[in-house]
Amino acid sequence: MEDGADEHSRIAPWAPPRARRRLAWLESALGGLDADGVAKAAGEALAGHLRRFGEDGIVLYAGTNTMSARARAACEPALASRPSMGWPGEKFQTGLEELDVLEVLAPLQVAAVMGGGFAEVRLQSATLANLACYTALARPGDTVAVLPEAAGGHASHHAQGAAGVRGLRVVDLPYDAGGFDVDHAALPGFLRAHRPALVVVGASLMLFPHDVSRIRAACDEVGALLVYDASHVAGLIAGKRFQRPLDEGAHVVTMSTYKSFGGPPGSAVVTRDEEIARRVSEAAYPGLTANYDASRLAPLAVTAAELAEDGPAYADRCLANATALAAALAGEGFAVVAAERGWTASHHVAVDAAAFGGGDEAARRLAAGGVFLSGIGLPGQAPGEPMRGLRIGTQEVTRRGLGPDAMRGIAVLARRLLIDAEDPAKVLPDAVALRRP
Repeated sequence: MEDGADEHSRIAPWAPPRARRRLAWLESALGGLDADGVAKAAGEALAGHLRRFGEDGIVLYAGTNTMSARARAACEPALASRPSMGWPGEKFQTGLEELDVLEVLAPLQVAAVMGGGFAEVRLQSATLANLACYTALARPGDTVAVLPEAAGGHASHHAQGAAGVRGLRVVDLPYDAGGFDVDHAALPGFLRAHRPALVVVGASLMLFPHDVSRIRAACDEVGALLVYDASHVAGLIAGKRFQRPLDEGAHVVTMSTYKSFGGPPGSAVVTRDEEIARRVSEAAYPGLTANYDASRLAPLAVTAAELAEDGPAYADRCLANATALAAALAGEGFAVVAAERGWTASHHVAVDAAAFGGGDEAARRLAAGGVFLSGIGLPGQAPGEPMRGLRIGTQEVTRRGLGPDAMRGIAVLARRLLIDAEDPAKVLPDAVALRRP
């Protein structure tokens, strides 16, 4: 039905063709609804999404998770509409004594579990957390050195994202695609040539840790500050697995508070340096926020406290599932990235999907069979080549109780959908059965 839709979109006529077709069909179906119709359409969309991802689907998307029952119980949407500007004890609004408690509880818990002394938790996304760091620690015209996009460097690190919004000059760090890390031999000379104010590491695909102490040593030679974007691996860091960037020399850690961390949507900036913390805080408020979503604070505090207790066991389960899934995918005939290094040291797994039309095309076919993940660029792929990788994260299936046996079942589903090219409609019931045994 969507294929035959008029491709003109009122919402985003500039969108790519595939998106325009989807937008135009939805606009035609949903335009002109009254309040009851809007409420019905919204309710049906919510119910369908919750059924697909909460009950039926195998969610391997690296940028998602589900909160614990205790954290969900701490969510109170009414707090989101309460303005809270200023520090506890000196606010523009009155009657916020209970919010003061949450505004202290959350940063204390997050800073402690991430190994920091200070945590800024008011920003809504890691992109804004990165922008706060750029605002606090660099001036327009300064240089920021970041991982190349093909190595998983996030859009917020690059000129088309927050770094460009701040007016920074962006240069790609030298990268060792085989080592999945910065090219350490080339790094000192590169930094001397470019003299960046900030060096940003951490990526959207994190199979192996960075050698943070070695990067920090090179940064110190030129006076650069080292920012570690832990958005995808914050849960493993909180669980004292993978690595501990602040222990190893990073000046600042930015992070998403959902993804592997497993809390509510949002972000944090964590540091041990009081002056950096002050400057980031002032960038966050009044620089980038006035009011903010205070309903995030209670579930964030609960999540951080739970990770302080159960984080190592949770991280170990994520790692075990990733290794089991990588081994099973390789056994089913997939080209799992970094086989010579044991595939992964994190909760991420990457598959070269060039044989299936690239990562995006392969992800769409998997989704039709009830397996949800995303495409991604792979280190070393040709410049301009479409994303050829599949990025897999085990954090949500781990939180939902699936273990290594289920990972082997998932690999079989992927083989049926991609290698055997089986009809997704025939695979979908088996995916639902695996998700809901």
